[in-house]
Amino acid sequence: MNSLKHMFRPQSVAVVGASEDTVKWGYAILNNLSTGGFPGRIYPVNPNADSVLGIRAYRTLQSIPETVDLAFIVIPSPFVVGAVKDAIAAGVKSLIIITAGFAETGAEGKKREAEVRALCIEAGIPAAGPNCMGICSFPENLAAVFEPMKSDPGHLSFISQSGTYGITTLNYGLHLGIPFNAFVSSGNEGITRFSDYLEYLGDDPDTHVIMGYIESLRDGRKFMKVAKEVTKKKPIIVMKFGRTSDGTRAAASHTGALAGSNEVYSAMFKQCGVIEVTRTHDLLNVAMGFSMQPPLKGNRIAIVGPSGGFAVATTDYLAEHGLKVPELDFMLQRKLREEADALPFASLRNPIDLAADLRVDPLLKCTKTVLKLDTMDGAIIGLHSRPFPPDERLLRGLEEIQHETGKPVAICYFSRPEGMDVVQAMTKTIPVYRSAEDVGKVMSCLWEYGKRQLSLQEG
Repeated sequence: MNSLKHMFRPQSVAVVGASEDTVKWGYAILNNLSTGGFPGRIYPVNPNADSVLGIRAYRTLQSIPETVDLAFIVIPSPFVVGAVKDAIAAGVKSLIIITAGFAETGAEGKKREAEVRALCIEAGIPAAGPNCMGICSFPENLAAVFEPMKSDPGHLSFISQSGTYGITTLNYGLHLGIPFNAFVSSGNEGITRFSDYLEYLGDDPDTHVIMGYIESLRDGRKFMKVAKEVTKKKPIIVMKFGRTSDGTRAAASHTGALAGSNEVYSAMFKQCGVIEVTRTHDLLNVAMGFSMQPPLKGNRIAIVGPSGGFAVATTDYLAEHGLKVPELDFMLQRKLREEADALPFASLRNPIDLAADLRVDPLLKCTKTVLKLDTMDGAIIGLHSRPFPPDERLLRGLEEIQHETGKPVAICYFSRPEGMDVVQAMTKTIPVYRSAEDVGKVMSCLWEYGKRQLSLQEG
């Protein structure tokens, strides 16, 4: 099988089914390639047009004057087999088969998918899909999906067996300003499968964190082998769809996924060191946390903020997930009260409740002091609704403290519904969350992965 580098980092791209009809995929893919800054060569393939969107068109892939790295197939399903044969004859190095109408539709579709798989396997051509939403490789300015996508190159890569759900999650992450490296909609995985993408991204130096939506794994043994190796060097966070019998049935009609016990999947993930989440927003929250912060090296957390209720809620959640909020000794509390100029009625035991003190300096001083303790492994910072947006000096100070101590820091902005997005736009290195449950979940996952890394180091 050819390397997936031709899929994620192509020098030349063809679109089979290129169109000027704005409602068609052949238009969307070609338009996003041509207007999105992709620096490589673009070849529309349409036997009925001399040019598409002002770019010279070709009748077939074989008539293109070079061997193409990546070809998108966006034509009706009865013609896909012929297009794949054309791609093989032309020496195309990788394929993205957007077209639906395969194993997810019944016996005839399964037969057609099996034929495409046999052709690609014999020729050694990797192929995403069929029935997928495309691919993004942001360092290459390659955003070949239905909607325009832009991102500064980052280190978070995303494999999704769900097309629309995956794109929606990607779009929201981009809205938050999270820089992504790559996204692939794997679709039915008729040829190239989840573990193949995982193996490639596991070796990709630009990918530091991998997240994934999984409906079914057709190659469980390979997944386990690959995941065990990848999690030694970078975290993998997944959400498994089809956890109930009804969900499994829905998955089968969606991508032709096979049934599988949720308990078996969860046990497999745990054995491989893969972090599993069960809520949609946790997938992005946890991946964002790993993309910005190091794993926890211990389970002792400081909580600093202006709200006692927030502190209690966060402490409860952490305790339920095996993390501790150790009380500070009396002498340290006394020192903090003096040096941080805390209000007389502030509670400095940990959680540190500054009692609606809106000044920047007491919060920064308390955070810096507790994070420098050998008895503390990370910190959660709660922010008040005022001032809004927060003082820029506060964000820069927290970034400096985190950099200096090397310990994970996360912010919870729980006071305004729009606050999280605003505060996250102010910092690219500290993740921001909306609730005690969200930030607590992220910290528990940073500890789950940290524990695994410590156990590997200890042999």
